[in-house]
Amino acid sequence: MSGLARGRSSRPPLAAIVALLAGLVGATQPARAQGVSPNCTVTPAVVGNATDICRKAADVFAFVVPQLGVALAGGNPVLGEGGTLGGWGKRSLTLRVSAVDGLVPQSNVPLTLTRTGAVGDQFGAKRVPVPMPSVDAAIGVVKGIPLGLTNIGGVDVLLGATVVPTVASGAFRLAPAASAVAVSYGARVGLLQESAFVPGVSVSYMRRKVPTLNADYTTANDTLQVRNASLTANALRLVASKRLAIFGVAAGIGRDDITGVTGVRAIVNEPVLGTTQRAEMAFPVLRESVQRNTAFVNASLSLIVARLVAEYGRSSAGALRQTLNTFDGHQANDAYSYGSVGITVRF
Repeated sequence: MSGLARGRSSRPPLAAIVALLAGLVGATQPARAQGVSPNCTVTPAVVGNATDICRKAADVFAFVVPQLGVALAGGNPVLGEGGTLGGWGKRSLTLRVSAVDGLVPQSNVPLTLTRTGAVGDQFGAKRVPVPMPSVDAAIGVVKGIPLGLTNIGGVDVLLGATVVPTVASGAFRLAPAASAVAVSYGARVGLLQESAFVPGVSVSYMRRKVPTLNADYTTANDTLQVRNASLTANALRLVASKRLAIFGVAAGIGRDDITGVTGVRAIVNEPVLGTTQRAEMAFPVLRESVQRNTAFVNASLSLIVARLVAEYGRSSAGALRQTLNTFDGHQANDAYSYGSVGITVRF
């Protein structure tokens, strides 16, 4: 890892590569919040100490994963709608893209296996959108019980799919570990069915996932691998909506439970006493679980056969995650704004 350790501009430092991979695959921090898991090792042990690299990987992952989870969860499970569909045979299909107004590390922080322990460095933070496309479907199952001008207790089944293609560019390759599609699922229960005089109100639960991913970055004689990276967001929502002619509005609040798991492996070449030693750094299990509150609004415009919907939301900060390394004053698990655009068809 001689070029990486010296931070030469012609070869990105390992920290920058980890940041790139984290932003694409949603890897996460170790189970121990204040230290590095003992399963982070370097082999052979005589080459150096993996503590600094492992802690930096953990801090970068902890900084990025809440943003990916927010993008994955989004806001309204069915864009523009608050009530249920109205019983068996009613369906809707939505193509949507959600994105977080996020931040990724940007500084070239040199890393080396020759440090005897973890050292805090300034990674900086660059503002970038973190997108997450999906296809969502709702299927009416139960109409509900009539009550005045509305129905209560209607039930819809919610389904979704997130697709991640193989991406290869130069020394970088990102690919699904198995299937390129991850299926999401959930249910929506109507508290009020929308009518001419009554808004639609519902409670929903949605479990969203991304495909399990592998990523490789190879430069000169060093290789960084992210293996079996997974991200799951469990989203609980309370939503109300009302349509007026061709226009519609919806608003909701909710709770997200975000979990990610991955492993990191690096093959590096480290200068020791004037000679280059080959070493392998392994961090088999990185894990992160965060809980966050969210609130959102939707605006929709009905066309002849479809509805265009725009969403704005705000995910509040979760429990403070202390990191040894810093990100221009931003914290891991900060609050983030997000938005979605989509087109919905009922049939």
